Amino acid sequence: MARPQAADYHEKRTRYLSVATQLFAEHGFHATSITDIALACNTSKSRLYHYFKSKEHVLYEILRDHANTLTSTMAPVIEEKGITPAKRLENYAAHFLSTNVKSRAQHKLILNELEALPEQQRQEVSDLLRGPVTAIYDTLVEINPALADNEALKFPSAMMFLGMVNWSHTWFSGTGDLSVESFAKLICDTFLGGFGNVNLTQKP
Repeated sequence: MARPQAADYHEKRTRYLSVATQLFAEHGFHATSITDIALACNTSKSRLYHYFKSKEHVLYEILRDHANTLTSTMAPVIEEKGITPAKRLENYAAHFLSTNVKSRAQHKLILNELEALPEQQRQEVSDLLRGPVTAIYDTLVEINPALADNEALKFPSAMMFLGMVNWSHTWFSGTGDLSVESFAKLICDTFLGGFGNVNLTQKP
C-alpha cells in the first residue's frame, strides 16, 4: 500500500525547491550536494529523497516549474488586442523583465544549468522554453510582414529581441533609476529601430 502524503507535502516541497534554487544559483549545480541542500533545509537526505529521486530531479523540478510559469503568464500579454504590435512587444518585454527580476535565481539556472539535466528532461524543459519565443512570431510579422515568407528567420529574429531581455539579469535589478517599463521601451525602440526596417526578403 502506498504511503499517504503528509498534509504539508506541497508546502515542504516548495520550501525545499526554494532553498535548492538559491544554493544552485549561488554555488552552481555541480558544486552543491544533496547533503548541502538537506543541511540548509534543516532536514535529512532521506527526507529529501522522499520528495525527489536525485539532485538532477531537484534541478528538473525547478527549471520545469519556472518554464511553465513563463509560458502560462506570457501568453496573455502577447495576445492582447486593441494595441499596436510595437506596444504589445513592449508590454511583453516589460512582463519578461519583471518576471526575471522576481525570479533571478531561477532565470540564472535556466541559462547556466540546463545542460546538467538528463537528455529527456533537458529536452522537455527546452520545448517549454520555446513557447515564449514562438509566441512573438505573429507580432514580429505584423511589424515586418516580409518575415511571414521567411520561416528560417523567425526564430533568430525572436531570439535577437529576447536576448536583450534574457541577459539583463546579470545587471538589471529594476530598483535603480531605470524602471522595468522604461527599460522595456528602450529595448523595443532599439530593436524596432533596426528590425522594423531590415530587409527580410533575402534568404539566409
